[in-house]
Amino acid sequence: MQDRQRSRRCRRSIATGFLACGLLTSFGMSVAVQAQTTTEVRALPIRMVIVTAFEIGEDTGDRAGEFQAWASEMPVKLPFPAGFRALRYDAKRQLLLLHTGIGTNRAAASTMALGMDPRFDLRKAYWMVAAIAGVNPDEASVGSAAWIGHVVDSDYGYAVDPREAPKGWTTGMFPRDRSEPYQMPRADTEYNLFPLNLALRDWAYKLTANVKIPDTSVLQQIRVAYTDFPKAQTPPAVMTGDEITGQTFWHGALLNAHFEKWTRYWVGDDGRFVMTAMEDSGVIGAVRMLGRAGKADPQRVLVLRTGSNYSMPAPGSGIGAAESLGSEAKGLSALQPSLDAAHLIGGKVVEEITGHWDRYAAAIPGTAKETLSAAKP
Repeated sequence: MQDRQRSRRCRRSIATGFLACGLLTSFGMSVAVQAQTTTEVRALPIRMVIVTAFEIGEDTGDRAGEFQAWASEMPVKLPFPAGFRALRYDAKRQLLLLHTGIGTNRAAASTMALGMDPRFDLRKAYWMVAAIAGVNPDEASVGSAAWIGHVVDSDYGYAVDPREAPKGWTTGMFPRDRSEPYQMPRADTEYNLFPLNLALRDWAYKLTANVKIPDTSVLQQIRVAYTDFPKAQTPPAVMTGDEITGQTFWHGALLNAHFEKWTRYWVGDDGRFVMTAMEDSGVIGAVRMLGRAGKADPQRVLVLRTGSNYSMPAPGSGIGAAESLGSEAKGLSALQPSLDAAHLIGGKVVEEITGHWDRYAAAIPGTAKETLSAAKP
């Protein structure tokens, strides 16, 4: 009898405890929700994000990298503790400037951090990488600007030292799940190929194709040695093409030839390796993931790369690949002209999109939907 009474008292005590706990939990959740509601701030709508990667020193006022020209016209600083440099913001144009830091990993992390930042509404934002690159002398000259159609990753795959490669191989790099370089059928493109919205890319090219890039004495002096490369000797111009991206700053004729083939392997026979850079597969990959979460639109990404140096030394110059790379690493030969070109050409697109937001907010330029929207009275 006493045991049954003790058991009933115990059950009542436990039930009372659960009830009290439930009330406290409910009260705590209610207070938390109220606090969140009272402190909630409306996210800033962003029309465009300019993405840069390479900067030398301060935001402004010293030797410039990719960030400075844009920062000088966007005086508002916004803290960005998850990134590598404070953001810049222009309220009138609803324009945001992001510095990712150099390399694919930093670019991906910075882009994802921005996309998940609750301060900004990026669902309709256009993203434009405006950055420098190595330029393939088979395709273009230093100082030129290329709107990129396909970004091809150079890191993901298999590799052996070419000195240990089978006879007949021209490179030690080959696709994952394949047993030799450029082996067909083509491997799974998910990891190596990052195609962009070609309609948007072509629209940006048409908008800027006739913009004259200054042909400086520095550019003329650099390209004069490339006598075997007709396109490398032309004045700088705006063009379209494809890009090799990866963590390694490579250099030399043999690697240049490999990446021409590597681009055609992944893109197809129309693939043209024009620029080589480091961050863009990271940026695009992050925006893709943000798109899955409903926080960004991967169809609204543009990549503009401008040639700061050739990707190989001039044949007959007496300078080897290693020596040439060492020289470029100390100071890119066409750095300032390429920075100026990125700001000049990219600025035309920024002004068009942000200045005509009523047209481009809902309809991506170059698409049939945008054409119909523009035709409306």
